[in-house]
Amino acid sequence: MTNRILTPLLAGAAALAVVVPMASGAGSQSATQAKCSGKNAGAAVGDSVLWMAAENYGQKKALQSALGGSSAAVDTRTSRQFGEGISAMRAALKPGACAAVIALGTNGPVKPEQWKEMMAVVKRVPRVVVVNTYTKDHRTRRDGQQQYWMEQLNGDIAKLAKSNKNVRVVNWNGTAAGNSSLLEPDGVHPNASGSSRYVAMIVAALRQK
Repeated sequence: MTNRILTPLLAGAAALAVVVPMASGAGSQSATQAKCSGKNAGAAVGDSVLWMAAENYGQKKALQSALGGSSAAVDTRTSRQFGEGISAMRAALKPGACAAVIALGTNGPVKPEQWKEMMAVVKRVPRVVVVNTYTKDHRTRRDGQQQYWMEQLNGDIAKLAKSNKNVRVVNWNGTAAGNSSLLEPDGVHPNASGSSRYVAMIVAALRQK
């Protein structure tokens, strides 16, 4: 499998997901594809963004279908921090799982050692999809102080595909930043249309050969 980043391509009013090959090196190595089925169904772990899409707006079955069916775990929780997500992924993955989806990072910065720990959890999973993040007001906290952790987070996520041969990145940031009609008024969570797009991009990455 060739590592790729899914990025948005605007065609008229619609944004379509296209696959951009990564540069050569460790990220261009191939990995064995494992067909997702009930026996080796994958898992998705996320925070409130994935919760909104999967649970609130009913996209869970579409995600589970791509992960191997109803036995695939979709573990989401609002306000989830990355450290908890690591534990959740470790618990959700079955032995020989076909795929994993990581949709975390909305609620705060992620330390390099946390990414290292998460990659160790999913290192034997042939397809790992990592979704990057977008929030409209991420540069300013409620106390008025500036913060720039999301740029660092998304930069680190992009690097994962170069250093981990099983990783694919879904560029939700690139899609959401240019299309507020996909978001709830809070500028963070996908609305009904955005939830469909969000999960469709993940599914496309899971099915990409």
